[in-house]
Amino acid sequence: MKLIVLPNNSFNESKKEDLNKIIFFAEKLLEKNDIPLPEKIYFYNSFEEFIEKVIPEVIGYGFSKEISKEIIKCALNNGTYGTLNYQENSIIEMNFNPFNKGEYSADDFLELLIHESLHLQLSNHMNKDINSIKFKFSKGKFLGNPRIIQLDEGYAEFMTKKILEDPEFYEINKIIKEIKIPFHNLESPSYKKNIDYLDINEFDSAFETLLLSNRDKGFKLFRSVFKEKKGYTSKQILDFAAKELKEII
Repeated sequence: MKLIVLPNNSFNESKKEDLNKIIFFAEKLLEKNDIPLPEKIYFYNSFEEFIEKVIPEVIGYGFSKEISKEIIKCALNNGTYGTLNYQENSIIEMNFNPFNKGEYSADDFLELLIHESLHLQLSNHMNKDINSIKFKFSKGKFLGNPRIIQLDEGYAEFMTKKILEDPEFYEINKIIKEIKIPFHNLESPSYKKNIDYLDINEFDSAFETLLLSNRDKGFKLFRSVFKEKKGYTSKQILDFAAKELKEII
């Protein structure tokens, strides 16, 4: 996985090396579970550049560019923000955590690398950009199929937990917890509370509920299917997710 820090001069070589160390351990855990590696990791230290990079994804959900920008800025106020780009086979991260004085911890970064890699794996396996299919809105109302969210998010969540239960992760965590990623900013970006037809805070809350409730349902589905099986492989879990998705997309 090639690390691309933006703006290019926002980290010195020593700090880039720290990030590459975390990426190395993520690669190690992914390869151990036969998960293909993304080609690139975009790590942003600029709200403006990050928003410019991810705004096409939110526009694809069914929003204008102006509304999409406010949705992203609101989301940055409420948690870490990472996503993927199916066409580039890449992961996109914003170096910001509003709940930790702006600091993005190394273990959070590692976990998100694994989680997004699993989303990419499923999309590549299906030869479809699932991320662009699972969230569809009209005037702020969800029009998609929650089952798609459950299968995509459930797969990524179930496999992430499986990977992080590996005793090797605990040894890795002892190493990376000492790494301090320099934080981008202490201040969350400001955003418009209302724009056009949309109350941004209400939408953000509804979106989070939609995502987390269906992720939880999806995780419970995978756990119920595989809890009694002994020695199941990562491929069997992937094949189950793909088989279920093929019935609806």
